[in-house]
Amino acid sequence: MLLPVLWLFLIWLVAFQLLRGLLIVATWSHHGDATLGLIWQSLLHGMRFDAATAVWLTLPFALWRLSRGSPGRWECRLVFSAYGLISLVAIFALIAEVEFYKEFQMRLGPLAYDYFSTQAEHNTIVLGMIWHGYPVVRWTLVCLVLWAVFIWIARRLFRPRASRFELAPCALATVLLAGAAVIGIRSGFQHAPLRWGNAYFSTSTYVNQMTLNGLWSLLDAARSSSSGQKLARQWERRMPLDEAIQRARQVVVLPGEKLVDAGTYPLLRVSPPNDAVGKRPRNVVLVMMESFTARFCGAVGAPFGATPQFDALAREGILFDRAFAVSTHTVQGAFSTLCSFPNLPDNDRPAKTSTGEQPFRSLPRILAENGWETVFLYNGLFSWDNMEGFYRHQGVQRFIGRNDFKNPTFVDQDWGPCDFDVFNRAIEEFSDLAAKRKRFLGVILTLSNHAPFDLPKVEGIESITTGGEQNNRLNGVHYADWAVGQFMASARKQEWFEDTLFVFVGDHGFGVPPNITEVSLLHMHVPLLFYAPALLAGSPGVRHQTASQLDILPTILGLIGLDSPHQAFGRDLFRLPADDPGHAYVKRPGEPMLGWIKGNEILVASTGSPAHLYSLDLGFPPSASGDLSDAERSGTATLVRDLDAFVVTGLHTLKRRLASASSQ
Repeated sequence: MLLPVLWLFLIWLVAFQLLRGLLIVATWSHHGDATLGLIWQSLLHGMRFDAATAVWLTLPFALWRLSRGSPGRWECRLVFSAYGLISLVAIFALIAEVEFYKEFQMRLGPLAYDYFSTQAEHNTIVLGMIWHGYPVVRWTLVCLVLWAVFIWIARRLFRPRASRFELAPCALATVLLAGAAVIGIRSGFQHAPLRWGNAYFSTSTYVNQMTLNGLWSLLDAARSSSSGQKLARQWERRMPLDEAIQRARQVVVLPGEKLVDAGTYPLLRVSPPNDAVGKRPRNVVLVMMESFTARFCGAVGAPFGATPQFDALAREGILFDRAFAVSTHTVQGAFSTLCSFPNLPDNDRPAKTSTGEQPFRSLPRILAENGWETVFLYNGLFSWDNMEGFYRHQGVQRFIGRNDFKNPTFVDQDWGPCDFDVFNRAIEEFSDLAAKRKRFLGVILTLSNHAPFDLPKVEGIESITTGGEQNNRLNGVHYADWAVGQFMASARKQEWFEDTLFVFVGDHGFGVPPNITEVSLLHMHVPLLFYAPALLAGSPGVRHQTASQLDILPTILGLIGLDSPHQAFGRDLFRLPADDPGHAYVKRPGEPMLGWIKGNEILVASTGSPAHLYSLDLGFPPSASGDLSDAERSGTATLVRDLDAFVVTGLHTLKRRLASASSQ
C-alpha cells in the first residue's frame, strides 16, 4: 500500500536536488568563498529540508490512496490533475527563485509575500516590473519542460487499480504513514522541529542559503506569520527591560543630551547643536535614492565610473563611506531615515500595522512644529506601503506623487515619471516656498534606478558595459547620478541654494556579490553625503566612521540647531568623539538574523543560534574574516549585550506606543 507513496516522495526529493543544482549553477557568481566541498555538503544538509517539504506535498495524495481502495478512472484523473497543478506551482516557484536570489541574495520566504498586496493596482505594478525586468518567457519554458517530465514520471502512480479494502492493513499503513510524516516534517526525533537555523552549518552564507528549500521557506513564513509576534517575544526575553533601557542609553545618548521624562520614554531627549556649520541652514533637502549602492559609487572607491556627478558633490561635501541602510527595502529605508527608528523583528512594515498608528518624533513632524513647510516628492504611488497615510500622520503636509506631474518628459510603464521630472518638480516647489519666505523640508524619494531599468535616452551618457551581469544596474545608477547632476545644477541657480542643506543617501543598496556575512551586508552599504558648501564649516572630505540611516535625523537637527525633543535611535554624526568608530544596526525583512556593526566589525546574531563576529574589509573587492567569536569572547559578549539592549528597547518603545511624548 505504501510503496506508491514512497515513490511519490522520492520523485520530489530528486526534483528538489536537481532544482537546487540549477540554482547553484545560475547563481555561481554569488558564491564568494564557497568551495565545491561545501556545496556538496549543502546538498546533503539540504535533504532534511527537501524531505520535510516532500512529506507535505505527498501526504494528501498518500491519504487518498489509503482511503480509496478502488478509485474510478475519473476520480484518478481528477486527483492527478490536482497533483499536476500543485507540482506546476511548486516547480515554477523554485525556478523563479533563481532571479529572486540574484536580486536579494536570499531564498523565497517572507519577502516574497511582502511584494504583493490587497490592492490590484499595486499588484499590477509588481507583475509589470517582473514581466519587463526579468526573462519570464525563458524561465517559463524551462519550467514547463521540467514539469512535463515530472508528471510523466508520476503518472503511473495515479492509474486506476483494483484492490480490496481491508480495515486492518489500511489502519496499520495509516499509522505507519502518520509516524513517518511526523518524523519527516520534524526531520528527526530531536526535541525542536526543523528550523531555518539548521541550514546554517558553515561559515559561507551562500552555502547556507543553498541548503534551504524555497518551498519550505515559504511554508515556514506562512506558519510564522500566523503565529504572530513570536520572534519579537523571543528577543524581548533576552534582557530585562530596565537593564536594556539603561544600556541602550549608554549606546545611543551622547554627552550633553538631556533625557525628557526618563521614567516613561526610553530615549526621548533634547540635543545641543553641533558646530559643523558656520551658519545654520534655513532649508533642508533630503534625497533618498532608490538602490543607490556604495558598491557602485566612485566617491566610495568603486571603479565603474557610474557616479561622476555624485563624486563631484562629495568632493565639496562631507561623505560617510561606511554608511548602512537599516534594511533592503524602500519602506524600511524611508521609515528609518525619517523617523530614526529601527526595523525590528516581526515589525518590518510598521506603516501598515497598528503599532505604526502612533506619532513618531519624525523629522517632518519636528520641523513642522517649528514652522517649516514639509513636502514629499516621489515618482510612484504614495498608496504603496501606505506611505501617504503614514507620513501625513508624521508631519508631512504636502505630497506630490505619480499622478501629480505636469507633462513629464518620460514615464516608466511600471513605476511612473523619471527622476529628472521629479527633480524638476522639486525645484519648482522649493522655489515657490522660498518666494513666500517659507522655510522648507523637501523629501525626495527617487525610483528610476529600479528594475526593469526602463530609462530615458540621454544624450552624452554612454552605456556602461564593464559590469558583466550587473550592467543594467550600473546603467540605472548612472542615469540616477545624471539626474542628480541636473538637479544640483538647477538648484545652484536658485536664491535658496546657499541657505539649504542637502543630504543624499541610498534607501538601500543592491544584492551584489560576494555575499558578506549572513545578513548580506553589501545590500545595505550606501553612501551618505551632507552637502552645503556655503554652510558647512568643517573641511570637505571622506569620513570613515560607521554611520546609519538612523543617524540622519539627529545629525540634521544638530546642524539646524533645534532643541526640540526627539527619540532617535541614531546619533549626531558631527558630535561623535574622534575615537568613536560609529555603529549601525541592520536587518533584512522577514529574516531572523540581525547585524550590529561597530567600526570594522560586525556581530550577526539570532535567537536560535550562537552569535558570530567578523572583521570587515569594505574595499574593492570586499571581504570578511572567519568567525572570531571564540577568539574574542569578551568583545563578542559586549556587542551581543549592545544589540540585545537596542532591540529590546525598540520593541518596548514600539509596542507600548512610546514613540512620541503625548504632550508633543
